[in-house]
Amino acid sequence: MLSVADVAVVHGLGGTPATMAPLADALAAVGFRVAVPLLAGHGTEPDDLVGVTWDQWLDSIPTARVVIGQSLGGSLALALAARGGADGGVACINGLGYSDADAIDALSTELASGAEWIAASSPDIRAEGVTEVAYHRLPVSALLEMSRGVGTIDLPAVTVPVLVVTSTDDAVVDPHHSDVIATSVRGPVERIRLPRSGHVATLDLDAPVLIETTLEWVSRALSPRR
Repeated sequence: MLSVADVAVVHGLGGTPATMAPLADALAAVGFRVAVPLLAGHGTEPDDLVGVTWDQWLDSIPTARVVIGQSLGGSLALALAARGGADGGVACINGLGYSDADAIDALSTELASGAEWIAASSPDIRAEGVTEVAYHRLPVSALLEMSRGVGTIDLPAVTVPVLVVTSTDDAVVDPHHSDVIATSVRGPVERIRLPRSGHVATLDLDAPVLIETTLEWVSRALSPRR
């Protein structure tokens, strides 16, 4: 693993680095040093995700000047920036920007009642014949940990450049999260809206636009320091 990278590209809950491969490969092809970490508890069996903490996910991400994340990965990128990391900027692709108290209560109730697992739905991808390498079920505890962790992110403490990427027809994360992120951080914000893509935007119909725009943004974010 790289100790210091130009860019770290981070997958979402239940996923793997394969979700981010198209974007990571494009960044590497133009010369950036790219790290594509595997988050704690991922890439093996769903049981390994039980009991994993928000801080363990954060610790899975190597030091990088720019952090780009999908879904949970995007929220982790914001959390790192709020703590003083990712000084070049963060890109948040369909990430969560706030916790839903009702959702936390519902997950807590399920866990207390003995419901330990939730079946993962089919990947939210509009492109025909494309799927995601991901767990087929998720621990309720992991969903609860993610929801609570997102609630600890100090968005106004994010002062680095932020690229907010939003699939307008996301069936997993309400696009309102993107609006909250964009209006709450204090760094300069740029936005991309993907009208033809679902939640897993890196693998979906607008991926070429996402990749091209992200490459341009990363180049601008890092050019003064490269």
